[in-house]
Amino acid sequence: MRVLVTGGTGFIGRALVEKLTAVGHEVRLLTRRDLPAPDQPLPPSILFGVDAIVNMAGESIAGGRWTKAYKQKIRDSRIVLTQKLADACVAAVAANTAAPAVFVNFSAVGYYGTHPTADFTESSPPGTSWLATVARDWETAAGLVCKVGVRLVVLRLGVVLGPGGFLERLALPFRCFVGGPAGTGRQWISWIHRDDVIAAVTRAIADPEMTGAYNLVAPQAATMNEMAAAIGTALNRPSWLRTPELPLKLLFGEMADELILNGQRVAPRRLQQMGYAFSQPELRAAVKKSLIKEK
Repeated sequence: MRVLVTGGTGFIGRALVEKLTAVGHEVRLLTRRDLPAPDQPLPPSILFGVDAIVNMAGESIAGGRWTKAYKQKIRDSRIVLTQKLADACVAAVAANTAAPAVFVNFSAVGYYGTHPTADFTESSPPGTSWLATVARDWETAAGLVCKVGVRLVVLRLGVVLGPGGFLERLALPFRCFVGGPAGTGRQWISWIHRDDVIAAVTRAIADPEMTGAYNLVAPQAATMNEMAAAIGTALNRPSWLRTPELPLKLLFGEMADELILNGQRVAPRRLQQMGYAFSQPELRAAVKKSLIKEK
Protein backbone atom coordinates (compact mmCIF):
# COMPACT_ATOMS: atom_id res chain seq x y z
CA MET A 1 0.00 0.00 0.00
CA ARG A 2 1.26 3.49 -0.83
CA VAL A 3 0.78 5.90 2.09
CA LEU A 4 1.07 9.69 1.84
CA VAL A 5 2.27 11.08 5.18
CA THR A 6 2.33 14.69 6.33
CA GLY A 7 4.31 15.60 9.44
CA GLY A 8 6.51 12.60 8.79
CA THR A 9 9.71 14.16 10.14
CA GLY A 10 8.39 14.93 13.62
CA PHE A 11 8.43 13.11 16.97
CA ILE A 12 5.63 10.73 15.96
CA GLY A 13 6.16 10.90 12.22
CA ARG A 14 9.68 9.50 12.14
CA ALA A 15 8.66 6.45 14.16
CA LEU A 16 5.51 5.97 12.08
CA VAL A 17 7.38 6.09 8.77
CA GLU A 18 9.86 3.53 10.09
CA LYS A 19 7.02 1.22 11.15
CA LEU A 20 5.03 1.58 7.93
CA THR A 21 8.11 0.83 5.88
CA ALA A 22 8.95 -2.18 8.05
CA VAL A 23 5.53 -3.77 7.48
CA GLY A 24 5.78 -3.36 3.72
CA HIS A 25 4.06 -0.06 2.92
CA GLU A 26 5.54 2.43 0.49
CA VAL A 27 5.69 5.83 2.17
CA ARG A 28 5.59 9.15 0.36
CA LEU A 29 6.33 12.19 2.52
CA LEU A 30 4.57 15.50 1.90
CA THR A 31 6.80 18.21 3.35
CA ARG A 32 6.46 21.97 3.55
CA ARG A 33 8.63 22.49 0.49
CA ASP A 34 6.20 20.36 -1.52
CA LEU A 35 3.25 22.61 -0.71
CA PRO A 36 1.93 25.29 -3.06
CA ALA A 37 1.24 28.88 -1.99
CA PRO A 38 -1.46 29.25 0.68
CA ASP A 39 -4.04 30.36 -1.88
CA GLN A 40 -3.25 27.54 -4.32
CA PRO A 41 -4.69 24.00 -4.29
CA LEU A 42 -2.59 20.87 -4.15
CA PRO A 43 -1.87 19.52 -7.63
CA PRO A 44 -3.93 16.42 -8.50
CA SER A 45 -0.71 14.49 -9.12
CA ILE A 46 -0.02 14.55 -5.38
CA LEU A 47 -2.51 11.70 -4.92
CA PHE A 48 -1.43 9.61 -7.91
CA GLY A 49 -1.24 6.00 -6.78
CA VAL A 50 -1.89 6.89 -3.11
CA ASP A 51 -3.97 4.35 -1.18
CA ALA A 52 -3.99 6.07 2.22
CA ILE A 53 -3.29 9.48 3.73
CA VAL A 54 -1.98 10.03 7.26
CA ASN A 55 -2.22 13.72 8.08
CA MET A 56 -0.20 14.64 11.17
CA ALA A 57 1.16 18.04 10.16
CA GLY A 58 0.78 20.92 12.57
CA GLU A 59 2.83 23.56 14.36
CA SER A 60 3.65 22.56 17.93
CA ILE A 61 1.08 23.94 20.37
CA ALA A 62 3.84 24.14 22.98
CA GLY A 63 6.43 25.66 20.68
CA GLY A 64 6.11 29.23 21.88
CA ARG A 65 4.04 31.76 23.76
CA TRP A 66 0.54 32.04 22.35
CA THR A 67 0.74 35.40 20.70
CA LYS A 68 -1.95 36.27 18.18
CA ALA A 69 0.46 35.48 15.35
CA TYR A 70 1.54 32.14 16.82
CA LYS A 71 -2.05 31.06 17.45
CA GLN A 72 -2.83 31.79 13.82
CA LYS A 73 0.18 29.72 12.80
CA ILE A 74 -1.02 26.79 14.92
CA ARG A 75 -4.47 27.00 13.40
CA ASP A 76 -3.43 27.46 9.77
CA SER A 77 -0.82 24.69 9.89
CA ARG A 78 -3.57 22.22 10.70
CA ILE A 79 -6.71 23.42 8.99
CA VAL A 80 -5.37 24.89 5.75
CA LEU A 81 -3.36 21.80 4.82
CA THR A 82 -6.18 19.46 5.83
CA GLN A 83 -8.58 21.45 3.68
CA LYS A 84 -6.21 21.18 0.71
CA LEU A 85 -5.84 17.42 1.14
CA ALA A 86 -9.61 16.96 1.43
CA ASP A 87 -10.17 19.13 -1.63
CA ALA A 88 -7.64 17.04 -3.54
CA CYS A 89 -9.58 13.88 -2.67
CA VAL A 90 -12.82 15.47 -3.82
CA ALA A 91 -11.17 16.64 -7.05
CA ALA A 92 -9.80 13.17 -7.72
CA VAL A 93 -13.27 11.65 -7.48
CA ALA A 94 -14.76 14.40 -9.66
CA ALA A 95 -12.13 13.66 -12.30
CA ASN A 96 -12.92 9.94 -12.16
CA THR A 97 -9.47 9.09 -10.88
CA ALA A 98 -8.81 6.91 -7.87
CA ALA A 99 -8.97 8.66 -4.51
CA PRO A 100 -7.26 7.22 -1.41
CA ALA A 101 -9.33 4.58 0.35
CA VAL A 102 -8.68 5.98 3.82
CA PHE A 103 -7.82 9.37 5.33
CA VAL A 104 -6.32 9.20 8.84
CA ASN A 105 -6.36 12.64 10.42
CA PHE A 106 -4.81 13.57 13.74
CA SER A 107 -6.68 15.70 16.23
CA ALA A 108 -6.31 16.15 19.99
CA VAL A 109 -8.15 15.56 23.24
CA GLY A 110 -8.15 19.35 23.50
CA TYR A 111 -11.30 18.91 21.40
CA TYR A 112 -13.21 18.46 24.67
CA GLY A 113 -11.85 21.52 26.43
CA THR A 114 -10.62 21.27 30.02
CA HIS A 115 -12.52 20.18 33.13
CA PRO A 116 -11.41 19.18 36.64
CA THR A 117 -13.81 16.26 37.12
CA ALA A 118 -15.70 15.32 33.92
CA ASP A 119 -15.05 12.09 32.03
CA PHE A 120 -14.88 12.42 28.24
CA THR A 121 -15.49 9.77 25.59
CA GLU A 122 -15.78 10.02 21.83
CA SER A 123 -19.48 10.87 22.17
CA SER A 124 -18.80 13.92 24.36
CA PRO A 125 -19.45 17.31 22.71
CA PRO A 126 -16.62 19.69 21.82
CA GLY A 127 -15.50 22.28 24.33
CA THR A 128 -15.47 26.04 23.92
CA SER A 129 -11.81 26.88 24.57
CA TRP A 130 -9.53 28.13 21.82
CA LEU A 131 -7.82 24.75 21.43
CA ALA A 132 -11.19 23.03 21.34
CA THR A 133 -12.32 25.22 18.45
CA VAL A 134 -9.09 24.52 16.56
CA ALA A 135 -9.57 20.77 16.99
CA ARG A 136 -13.22 20.96 16.02
CA ASP A 137 -12.48 22.95 12.85
CA TRP A 138 -9.57 20.63 12.04
CA GLU A 139 -11.88 17.63 12.17
CA THR A 140 -14.54 19.45 10.16
CA ALA A 141 -12.03 20.12 7.37
CA ALA A 142 -11.07 16.44 7.28
CA GLY A 143 -14.72 15.42 7.25
CA LEU A 144 -15.15 16.67 3.69
CA VAL A 145 -13.63 13.42 2.40
CA CYS A 146 -16.63 11.46 3.67
CA LYS A 147 -18.78 13.09 0.99
CA VAL A 148 -16.87 11.25 -1.73
CA GLY A 149 -16.69 7.89 0.00
CA VAL A 150 -13.24 8.08 1.53
CA ARG A 151 -13.08 6.31 4.90
CA LEU A 152 -12.18 8.85 7.57
CA VAL A 153 -10.47 7.99 10.86
CA VAL A 154 -9.91 10.85 13.30
CA LEU A 155 -7.39 10.16 16.07
CA ARG A 156 -7.67 12.47 19.09
CA LEU A 157 -4.29 12.28 20.75
CA GLY A 158 -3.51 12.86 24.37
CA VAL A 159 -0.05 13.78 25.65
CA VAL A 160 2.30 11.46 23.77
CA LEU A 161 5.13 9.91 25.78
CA GLY A 162 8.28 8.56 24.22
CA PRO A 163 12.01 9.20 23.89
CA GLY A 164 12.43 12.93 23.40
CA GLY A 165 9.41 15.09 22.76
CA PHE A 166 7.24 16.70 25.44
CA LEU A 167 8.17 14.31 28.24
CA GLU A 168 11.88 15.09 27.97
CA ARG A 169 11.12 18.79 28.36
CA LEU A 170 8.90 18.02 31.35
CA ALA A 171 11.64 15.89 32.88
CA LEU A 172 14.44 18.46 32.59
CA PRO A 173 13.84 20.09 36.00
CA PHE A 174 13.79 16.63 37.60
CA ARG A 175 17.19 15.84 36.12
CA CYS A 176 18.41 19.03 37.83
CA PHE A 177 16.84 17.97 41.17
CA VAL A 178 14.19 20.72 41.06
CA GLY A 179 11.25 18.79 39.62
CA GLY A 180 7.70 18.50 40.83
CA PRO A 181 4.07 19.06 39.92
CA ALA A 182 2.84 22.24 38.26
CA GLY A 183 -0.04 24.12 39.84
CA THR A 184 -2.29 22.13 42.16
CA GLY A 185 -1.10 18.80 40.80
CA ARG A 186 -4.69 17.58 40.64
CA GLN A 187 -5.21 18.44 36.97
CA TRP A 188 -5.69 15.47 34.64
CA ILE A 189 -3.24 14.40 31.95
CA SER A 190 -4.65 12.00 29.38
CA TRP A 191 -1.53 10.36 28.01
CA ILE A 192 -0.45 7.64 25.59
CA HIS A 193 2.88 6.10 24.68
CA ARG A 194 4.14 6.65 21.16
CA ASP A 195 4.27 2.89 20.56
CA ASP A 196 0.49 2.74 20.92
CA VAL A 197 0.00 5.75 18.66
CA ILE A 198 1.99 4.01 15.93
CA ALA A 199 0.09 0.75 16.40
CA ALA A 200 -3.28 2.54 16.26
CA VAL A 201 -2.39 4.44 13.09
CA THR A 202 -1.14 1.26 11.42
CA ARG A 203 -4.38 -0.50 12.29
CA ALA A 204 -6.50 2.46 11.14
CA ILE A 205 -4.90 2.23 7.71
CA ALA A 206 -5.49 -1.50 7.37
CA ASP A 207 -8.80 -2.09 9.19
CA PRO A 208 -11.84 -1.14 7.08
CA GLU A 209 -14.02 -1.36 10.20
CA MET A 210 -12.30 1.63 11.79
CA THR A 211 -14.15 4.83 11.00
CA GLY A 212 -14.94 8.06 12.82
CA ALA A 213 -13.26 9.47 15.93
CA TYR A 214 -11.09 7.55 18.40
CA ASN A 215 -9.45 8.83 21.58
CA LEU A 216 -5.78 7.87 21.50
CA VAL A 217 -5.13 7.81 25.22
CA ALA A 218 -4.13 5.10 27.69
CA PRO A 219 -6.93 3.43 29.70
CA GLN A 220 -6.06 5.36 32.87
CA ALA A 221 -5.47 9.11 32.85
CA ALA A 222 -3.02 10.48 35.41
CA THR A 223 -2.97 13.55 37.57
CA MET A 224 -0.06 15.96 37.39
CA ASN A 225 0.98 14.68 40.83
CA GLU A 226 1.08 11.12 39.50
CA MET A 227 3.02 12.15 36.41
CA ALA A 228 5.59 14.00 38.52
CA ALA A 229 5.98 11.00 40.82
CA ALA A 230 6.45 8.69 37.82
CA ILE A 231 9.17 10.93 36.38
CA GLY A 232 10.91 11.19 39.74
CA THR A 233 10.86 7.42 40.20
CA ALA A 234 12.18 6.76 36.69
CA LEU A 235 15.07 9.20 37.14
CA ASN A 236 15.65 8.50 40.83
CA ARG A 237 15.08 12.17 41.59
CA PRO A 238 12.87 14.04 44.07
CA SER A 239 9.45 15.07 42.74
CA TRP A 240 8.02 17.32 45.43
CA LEU A 241 9.10 20.84 44.38
CA ARG A 242 5.83 22.33 43.18
CA THR A 243 5.69 25.18 40.65
CA PRO A 244 2.94 27.67 41.63
CA GLU A 245 0.34 28.80 39.12
CA LEU A 246 1.27 32.49 39.03
CA PRO A 247 4.80 32.22 37.57
CA LEU A 248 3.53 29.73 34.98
CA LYS A 249 0.80 32.15 33.92
CA LEU A 250 3.29 35.00 33.75
CA LEU A 251 5.72 32.90 31.72
CA PHE A 252 3.35 31.14 29.33
CA GLY A 253 0.21 33.26 29.37
CA GLU A 254 -2.90 31.63 27.90
CA MET A 255 -0.98 28.46 27.08
CA ALA A 256 -0.48 27.75 30.79
CA ASP A 257 -4.22 27.54 31.41
CA GLU A 258 -4.98 25.11 28.58
CA LEU A 259 -1.85 22.95 28.56
CA ILE A 260 -0.36 22.99 32.05
CA LEU A 261 -2.71 24.11 34.80
CA ASN A 262 -5.88 22.44 33.54
CA GLY A 263 -6.58 19.20 31.76
CA GLN A 264 -9.19 16.63 30.91
CA ARG A 265 -9.82 12.98 31.80
CA VAL A 266 -10.42 11.14 28.56
CA ALA A 267 -11.22 7.46 28.01
CA PRO A 268 -10.35 5.39 24.90
CA ARG A 269 -13.80 3.81 24.82
CA ARG A 270 -13.91 3.00 21.09
CA LEU A 271 -10.43 1.47 21.06
CA GLN A 272 -11.41 -0.70 24.01
CA GLN A 273 -14.67 -1.72 22.34
CA MET A 274 -12.76 -2.96 19.30
CA GLY A 275 -10.49 -5.02 21.54
CA TYR A 276 -7.32 -2.96 21.15
CA ALA A 277 -4.62 -4.18 23.56
CA PHE A 278 -2.36 -1.36 24.74
CA SER A 279 1.34 -2.18 24.75
CA GLN A 280 1.95 0.53 27.37
CA PRO A 281 -1.14 0.81 29.61
CA GLU A 282 0.65 1.66 32.87
CA LEU A 283 2.02 5.16 33.52
CA ARG A 284 5.19 4.39 35.46
CA ALA A 285 6.33 1.75 32.99
CA ALA A 286 5.57 4.05 30.04
CA VAL A 287 7.49 6.95 31.61
CA LYS A 288 10.46 4.74 32.43
CA LYS A 289 10.53 3.33 28.89
CA SER A 290 10.45 6.89 27.54
CA LEU A 291 13.20 8.34 29.73
CA ILE A 292 15.62 5.50 30.38
CA LYS A 293 17.63 4.07 27.50
CA GLU A 294 17.86 0.28 27.54
CA LYS A 295 21.41 -1.00 27.91
